[in-house]
Amino acid sequence: MIDVEPFDYRRYYRLVEESRRRVEAVRDFEEPDRVPVIIGLGGPYYAKLFGYTFAEYYGDFKVMLEVQVKGIKWRIHWLKDDFTSIGVGFDLGSIAEGIVFDCDIRMPDERNPWMSPWIVPSIRRLEDIDRLEVPDPAKHKGIQEYYRKFEEFRLLAKRNYGDIPVWGGLGIHPPVSAAGSLMGPRRLYSWLLKYPCEMHKLFRKLEETFVVLREYYFEVTGADGGYLGLCDDHAGYLNRDMYKRFALPYNLRLYERFGHKGRSLHMDSHMDHIADILVDVYKVGDVDVGVENDIRVLAEAFRGKVVFNGNANWRVLLKCSPEAAEMEVERCIYYAAPSRGYIFDNGGETYANIPAEMLKYEVEYAKKVGRYPIKRSRFKHLDVVEKRSRETHRFWEICL
Repeated sequence: MIDVEPFDYRRYYRLVEESRRRVEAVRDFEEPDRVPVIIGLGGPYYAKLFGYTFAEYYGDFKVMLEVQVKGIKWRIHWLKDDFTSIGVGFDLGSIAEGIVFDCDIRMPDERNPWMSPWIVPSIRRLEDIDRLEVPDPAKHKGIQEYYRKFEEFRLLAKRNYGDIPVWGGLGIHPPVSAAGSLMGPRRLYSWLLKYPCEMHKLFRKLEETFVVLREYYFEVTGADGGYLGLCDDHAGYLNRDMYKRFALPYNLRLYERFGHKGRSLHMDSHMDHIADILVDVYKVGDVDVGVENDIRVLAEAFRGKVVFNGNANWRVLLKCSPEAAEMEVERCIYYAAPSRGYIFDNGGETYANIPAEMLKYEVEYAKKVGRYPIKRSRFKHLDVVEKRSRETHRFWEICL
């Protein structure tokens, strides 16, 4: 039996007011007292932190709700980053393509309680592209079941916590990354070279599917339109020419159709080689930066135009070395903070095995060195940081 975790939504909304003002200043490209620090943490991290397995988290909505509410309180009272998103989300993992296209889906269970949800690739032959059908959401069993469960979770949250915001909705990735989920990365990248016409056929189906799912989401939830965030990890591993050929046309049409009020992009992969496309073509306002990018390139391209977060390599926290964590913090803040639009974060979602004590150390050190105005004298490791940054930049110049 799970007891209801006590939580006063209005009280916690007020508690983050100072952080909210700090973040709003950055969104206006102004200098607050310091760089905001918002660590990207999700339900699986909280589940492990509070003693639940992934199987328990994904398999029991009461656990899912309790874990996320505890996570909010833990962040505000213990981690003390600038977290402001007070709400909970219906979370089934990254399996949307599997639901929509009736793939086999592997969920954590008693035998594999720590396995992350994943999709068994269903496109193995060219004929599989022809067989793929754009769904009718109103008649699709898997989509209808998703929204039934979403409503069950929403009512559970409302019953226990009143007017706390509840997020959710079924949507696939943009075409390149959706294809990566359905066929696996090796087949994706090789087929782009071997069968470009067939891949465009697939991408057109995936674009149409994205559209019908998005429109159905608005119909079912009554949510306001005009804002679109894309998560497109797979596309970042295309070189610039391939990206312009296979990703840009589809993503741009989606942004133009659904993002007339605001556009954001998450790429836990490379984007420094296409930074101008993000700014000048997509006209995104918010970007979540993966660990593999040269933060110097992005800071210059985004200056005064794009609010961006991330890039710190969460893997260094596994070393439990304060010095390694300090160097990552210094690298990101020293190069990115002068652009005024930077929010410190790890690149991508911070994974469940990161020690909480190292996260706290990272947050505290980022607050310490990230005070405006940014001064070189506060940074202890810049000689090493600058040397490594030059070496990394030369490496990726050769690769891309």
